[in-house]
Amino acid sequence: MRILFVGATCFELYQFFENLKESPNNKGPVFHYSWHNLDIDLIITGLGTTFTTYFLTKTLNLYSYDLVINAGIAGSFKDEISIGTVVNVKSEQFSDLGIEDSDHIKTVFDAGFVDPDEFPFHSGRLINPNWFENMELQAVHGVTSNISPGTLQSIARLKDEFDPDIESMEGAAVFYVCLLEKVPFLELRAISNYVDFRDTEKWDIPTATDNLTNEIFRFLRKFAIVKQVS
Repeated sequence: MRILFVGATCFELYQFFENLKESPNNKGPVFHYSWHNLDIDLIITGLGTTFTTYFLTKTLNLYSYDLVINAGIAGSFKDEISIGTVVNVKSEQFSDLGIEDSDHIKTVFDAGFVDPDEFPFHSGRLINPNWFENMELQAVHGVTSNISPGTLQSIARLKDEFDPDIESMEGAAVFYVCLLEKVPFLELRAISNYVDFRDTEKWDIPTATDNLTNEIFRFLRKFAIVKQVS
Protein backbone atom coordinates (compact mmCIF):
# COMPACT_ATOMS: atom_id res chain seq x y z
CA MET A 1 0.00 0.00 0.00
CA ARG A 2 1.29 3.44 -0.92
CA ILE A 3 0.22 6.48 1.13
CA LEU A 4 0.98 10.16 0.58
CA PHE A 5 1.08 12.49 3.57
CA VAL A 6 0.44 16.15 2.89
CA GLY A 7 1.68 18.62 5.51
CA ALA A 8 1.88 22.39 5.55
CA THR A 9 4.95 22.55 7.80
CA CYS A 10 7.68 20.14 8.89
CA PHE A 11 7.12 20.49 12.63
CA GLU A 12 3.54 19.20 12.49
CA LEU A 13 4.66 15.79 11.18
CA TYR A 14 8.26 15.59 12.40
CA GLN A 15 7.54 13.17 15.28
CA PHE A 16 5.76 10.81 12.92
CA PHE A 17 8.40 10.71 10.19
CA GLU A 18 11.36 10.35 12.54
CA ASN A 19 9.94 6.91 13.37
CA LEU A 20 9.93 5.73 9.75
CA LYS A 21 12.67 4.20 7.63
CA GLU A 22 13.96 6.83 5.23
CA SER A 23 14.86 5.92 1.65
CA PRO A 24 18.42 6.61 0.41
CA ASN A 25 19.10 9.93 -1.35
CA ASN A 26 15.86 11.39 -0.05
CA LYS A 27 16.09 14.91 -1.44
CA GLY A 28 12.48 15.75 -2.23
CA PRO A 29 10.30 17.53 -3.06
CA VAL A 30 8.56 14.17 -2.57
CA PHE A 31 10.24 12.39 0.33
CA HIS A 32 10.10 8.58 0.46
CA TYR A 33 9.86 6.38 3.57
CA SER A 34 8.60 2.97 4.63
CA TRP A 35 6.97 1.53 7.72
CA HIS A 36 6.64 -2.26 7.85
CA ASN A 37 5.03 -3.15 4.49
CA LEU A 38 3.73 0.36 3.77
CA ASP A 39 5.33 2.78 1.34
CA ILE A 40 4.88 6.27 2.73
CA ASP A 41 5.64 9.51 0.89
CA LEU A 42 5.60 13.07 2.20
CA ILE A 43 5.24 16.51 0.69
CA ILE A 44 5.55 19.73 2.69
CA THR A 45 3.51 22.25 0.75
CA GLY A 46 3.72 25.42 2.81
CA LEU A 47 0.75 27.33 4.21
CA GLY A 48 -2.40 28.03 2.25
CA THR A 49 -4.50 26.69 -0.57
CA THR A 50 -2.39 27.87 -3.52
CA PHE A 51 0.81 26.09 -2.49
CA THR A 52 -1.12 23.01 -1.37
CA THR A 53 -3.06 22.73 -4.62
CA TYR A 54 0.06 23.08 -6.76
CA PHE A 55 2.32 20.62 -4.94
CA LEU A 56 -0.39 18.03 -4.37
CA THR A 57 -1.54 18.09 -8.00
CA LYS A 58 2.04 17.85 -9.23
CA THR A 59 2.76 14.90 -6.94
CA LEU A 60 -0.39 13.04 -7.99
CA ASN A 61 0.72 13.44 -11.60
CA LEU A 62 4.07 11.83 -10.76
CA TYR A 63 2.97 8.92 -8.55
CA SER A 64 -0.08 6.78 -7.87
CA TYR A 65 -1.37 6.44 -4.31
CA ASP A 66 -3.90 4.27 -2.54
CA LEU A 67 -4.57 7.02 -0.01
CA VAL A 68 -3.73 10.68 0.61
CA ILE A 69 -3.65 11.89 4.23
CA ASN A 70 -3.64 15.59 5.05
CA ALA A 71 -2.40 15.80 8.64
CA GLY A 72 -1.60 18.73 10.88
CA ILE A 73 -2.82 21.03 13.62
CA ALA A 74 -5.94 23.18 13.58
CA GLY A 75 -7.96 25.66 15.59
CA SER A 76 -11.30 24.77 17.19
CA PHE A 77 -14.39 26.97 17.08
CA LYS A 78 -16.21 24.76 19.58
CA ASP A 79 -15.47 24.67 23.33
CA GLU A 80 -16.45 21.01 23.47
CA ILE A 81 -13.58 20.10 21.15
CA SER A 82 -10.73 20.45 23.60
CA ILE A 83 -7.12 21.27 22.85
CA GLY A 84 -5.19 18.11 22.02
CA THR A 85 -8.18 16.33 20.48
CA VAL A 86 -7.57 14.63 17.14
CA VAL A 87 -10.50 14.90 14.75
CA ASN A 88 -11.50 13.35 11.44
CA VAL A 89 -12.63 16.05 9.00
CA LYS A 90 -15.52 14.78 6.90
CA SER A 91 -16.36 18.01 5.03
CA GLU A 92 -14.69 21.29 4.12
CA GLN A 93 -15.58 24.71 2.75
CA PHE A 94 -13.51 27.53 1.29
CA SER A 95 -14.36 30.44 3.57
CA ASP A 96 -12.43 33.17 1.71
CA LEU A 97 -13.58 32.49 -1.85
CA GLY A 98 -16.17 35.07 -2.73
CA ILE A 99 -17.13 38.73 -2.56
CA GLU A 100 -17.05 40.94 0.53
CA ASP A 101 -20.27 42.92 0.80
CA SER A 102 -20.40 45.26 3.82
CA ASP A 103 -20.03 42.94 6.83
CA HIS A 104 -21.08 39.90 4.84
CA ILE A 105 -19.21 37.61 2.44
CA LYS A 106 -21.05 36.26 -0.57
CA THR A 107 -19.48 32.96 -1.53
CA VAL A 108 -18.99 32.18 -5.21
CA PHE A 109 -22.10 30.03 -4.84
CA ASP A 110 -24.19 32.81 -3.27
CA ALA A 111 -23.04 35.20 -6.00
CA GLY A 112 -24.04 32.76 -8.75
CA PHE A 113 -20.58 32.20 -10.21
CA VAL A 114 -20.49 28.49 -9.37
CA ASP A 115 -23.31 25.99 -9.06
CA PRO A 116 -23.22 24.80 -5.42
CA ASP A 117 -23.94 21.25 -6.61
CA GLU A 118 -21.43 21.18 -9.45
CA PHE A 119 -18.92 18.37 -8.85
CA PRO A 120 -17.02 18.15 -6.58
CA PHE A 121 -19.32 20.35 -4.46
CA HIS A 122 -22.52 19.38 -2.64
CA SER A 123 -24.50 22.41 -1.51
CA GLY A 124 -21.27 24.36 -1.61
CA ARG A 125 -19.39 21.87 0.53
CA LEU A 126 -16.63 19.42 -0.25
CA ILE A 127 -17.53 16.08 1.33
CA ASN A 128 -15.22 13.11 1.78
CA PRO A 129 -17.17 10.04 0.63
CA ASN A 130 -14.69 7.69 2.33
CA TRP A 131 -13.86 9.37 5.62
CA PHE A 132 -13.24 6.16 7.57
CA GLU A 133 -16.22 6.21 9.89
CA ASN A 134 -14.71 3.42 12.02
CA MET A 135 -11.72 5.48 13.17
CA GLU A 136 -13.28 6.24 16.57
CA LEU A 137 -12.45 9.92 16.13
CA GLN A 138 -14.90 12.79 16.30
CA ALA A 139 -16.10 13.73 12.81
CA VAL A 140 -16.09 17.46 12.16
CA HIS A 141 -16.79 20.10 9.53
CA GLY A 142 -13.87 22.35 8.59
CA VAL A 143 -13.41 25.71 6.94
CA THR A 144 -10.27 26.67 5.06
CA SER A 145 -8.93 30.18 4.67
CA ASN A 146 -5.67 31.67 3.48
CA ILE A 147 -5.92 34.13 6.37
CA SER A 148 -6.23 32.61 9.83
CA PRO A 149 -8.97 34.55 11.66
CA GLY A 150 -7.86 36.62 14.63
CA THR A 151 -10.47 39.34 15.25
CA LEU A 152 -13.86 39.06 16.91
CA GLN A 153 -15.52 40.34 13.76
CA SER A 154 -13.93 37.82 11.40
CA ILE A 155 -14.44 34.94 13.83
CA ALA A 156 -18.11 35.83 14.38
CA ARG A 157 -18.63 36.07 10.62
CA LEU A 158 -17.12 32.62 10.02
CA LYS A 159 -19.27 31.10 12.76
CA ASP A 160 -22.43 32.74 11.45
CA GLU A 161 -21.93 31.98 7.77
CA PHE A 162 -20.32 28.52 7.86
CA ASP A 163 -20.99 27.04 11.33
CA PRO A 164 -17.60 25.29 11.34
CA ASP A 165 -16.08 23.05 13.98
CA ILE A 166 -12.44 23.68 13.07
CA GLU A 167 -10.31 25.83 10.77
CA SER A 168 -7.15 25.24 8.77
CA MET A 169 -5.35 26.83 5.83
CA GLU A 170 -5.09 23.74 3.58
CA GLY A 171 -7.90 21.23 4.16
CA ALA A 172 -10.36 22.28 1.45
CA ALA A 173 -7.56 22.37 -1.14
CA VAL A 174 -6.74 18.71 -0.42
CA PHE A 175 -10.42 17.77 -0.62
CA TYR A 176 -10.82 19.62 -3.92
CA VAL A 177 -7.79 18.08 -5.62
CA CYS A 178 -8.39 14.53 -4.38
CA LEU A 179 -12.07 14.56 -5.32
CA LEU A 180 -11.26 15.76 -8.83
CA GLU A 181 -8.39 13.29 -9.21
CA LYS A 182 -10.52 10.47 -7.72
CA VAL A 183 -7.95 9.55 -5.07
CA PRO A 184 -9.15 8.31 -1.64
CA PHE A 185 -8.18 10.75 1.09
CA LEU A 186 -8.40 11.58 4.76
CA GLU A 187 -7.88 14.75 6.80
CA LEU A 188 -6.66 14.33 10.37
CA ARG A 189 -6.27 17.42 12.55
CA ALA A 190 -5.11 17.82 16.13
CA ILE A 191 -6.50 20.84 17.94
CA SER A 192 -3.70 23.15 19.10
CA ASN A 193 -5.79 26.20 20.01
CA TYR A 194 -9.19 27.80 20.08
CA VAL A 195 -10.04 30.27 17.33
CA ASP A 196 -9.80 33.55 19.21
CA PHE A 197 -7.55 36.57 19.53
CA ARG A 198 -4.14 35.36 18.38
CA ASP A 199 -2.46 34.59 21.72
CA THR A 200 0.02 31.79 21.08
CA GLU A 201 0.75 31.46 24.82
CA LYS A 202 -2.63 29.71 25.10
CA TRP A 203 -1.74 27.24 22.36
CA ASP A 204 -0.51 23.72 23.07
CA ILE A 205 1.27 22.55 19.95
CA PRO A 206 3.39 19.84 21.67
CA THR A 207 0.31 18.02 22.98
CA ALA A 208 -1.42 18.37 19.62
CA THR A 209 1.51 16.94 17.64
CA ASP A 210 2.02 14.12 20.18
CA ASN A 211 -1.61 13.07 19.91
CA LEU A 212 -1.61 13.44 16.13
CA THR A 213 1.41 11.15 15.85
CA ASN A 214 -0.21 8.51 18.04
CA GLU A 215 -3.44 8.56 16.04
CA ILE A 216 -1.60 8.30 12.73
CA PHE A 217 0.22 5.17 13.87
CA ARG A 218 -3.00 3.72 15.28
CA PHE A 219 -4.64 4.25 11.90
CA LEU A 220 -1.73 2.82 9.88
CA ARG A 221 -1.73 -0.37 11.94
CA LYS A 222 -5.04 -1.21 10.26
CA PHE A 223 -3.15 -1.62 6.98
CA ALA A 224 0.37 -2.66 7.99
CA ILE A 225 1.62 -6.17 8.52
CA VAL A 226 3.50 -5.58 11.76
CA LYS A 227 6.19 -8.16 12.42
CA GLN A 228 5.91 -9.65 15.87
CA VAL A 229 9.13 -10.02 17.86
CA SER A 230 9.17 -13.28 19.85
